[in-house]
Amino acid sequence: MSEAVSGTFATHVQVGKGQPIRVMPVRDHLSFATISWAHLSRIVPDPRRAEDPKALPYLSVAEREQAEIRNEIQRMIQGTKKRENAKDYARYIADGLRGMRGEAWATPPFALWISEELEHFSADGPFGTDHIAYLPFDASGVLMDAETQHLAHIHLAESPATYGITRDQVNSRVVCAEIYHGISLASARQIFHDRNLLGVIPNKNVALNSDSNDAATSITFGLMGRVTVPNALTDEAVPLKSLVSTNKRQLKVSDPEWLTLSTLRSFTVTTLFGRPGFEKTSGAVTVDDLPSGYGKEEVESAIARVAEVMFRHFAEQFYNRTETVIAAPAVLAALGGVAHRCMP
Repeated sequence: MSEAVSGTFATHVQVGKGQPIRVMPVRDHLSFATISWAHLSRIVPDPRRAEDPKALPYLSVAEREQAEIRNEIQRMIQGTKKRENAKDYARYIADGLRGMRGEAWATPPFALWISEELEHFSADGPFGTDHIAYLPFDASGVLMDAETQHLAHIHLAESPATYGITRDQVNSRVVCAEIYHGISLASARQIFHDRNLLGVIPNKNVALNSDSNDAATSITFGLMGRVTVPNALTDEAVPLKSLVSTNKRQLKVSDPEWLTLSTLRSFTVTTLFGRPGFEKTSGAVTVDDLPSGYGKEEVESAIARVAEVMFRHFAEQFYNRTETVIAAPAVLAALGGVAHRCMP
């Protein structure tokens, strides 16, 4: 029997920095890893909670922050095909775990985004260099791709007997994860956009939300952070971002938001271009389309000044959007056409 190969690997691990996991670095801010699904589920909580307004008050501050970021990146589950697809996906995975599909089944890797940059180190191992990343013990992440697969696993873990398997089979299943770490929220949205563009096409609102290369979308997100409006219930100033739905095609009567992202983007486009902007609201706007001599920051600042006046003045009407027409896409686009006259 051959002697064990000695190495320095174990002496380099500093568990106080986080949970060490073996990874394969691909490039800066991207590593591949294999982990159990139970481990992944601790990093990425049930996405259904992020969409449940009744559950949000009972979440911790960190969990609410994760839910808000998740809702900015991912498609909605409630009221979409994604919900039913997850159940079909669960049956497919269960059949695979039960051996009913032999070796002819597979699931794609999870594309996981963690906002913190993970510390990596390398050490000599028995078969070459080992690469290790420290995963913070309180790590929280969002899936940019494969969330439907994640929801399918959650169905399996909740009702394993229904699918003819055990909970341990689900929790111990080893899955592949692409870990994107230390990149911005805008970059994460762009990856979601690019990964889904050629697959199941997201609705227009989700696509616009994700495409940070679109100048009008980028400016609109800037407005949401710059503009503050009075909360109709408390009269306190809140960011417009909190009153814009970034992942819904249209609002329900019970939704607390004032308008959707695509509606606000239409206002941005018509404020920028005036009457010709009506034909541009459904198309891409590049930086080259901006008025000559004006950069994106200058345009955003000019539109924000006008938008703040408008949203503050009509805050009560937006709050009562089901009784007025002001939040209708065509009306807000028309208001943008009028606001264009105030542009420099």
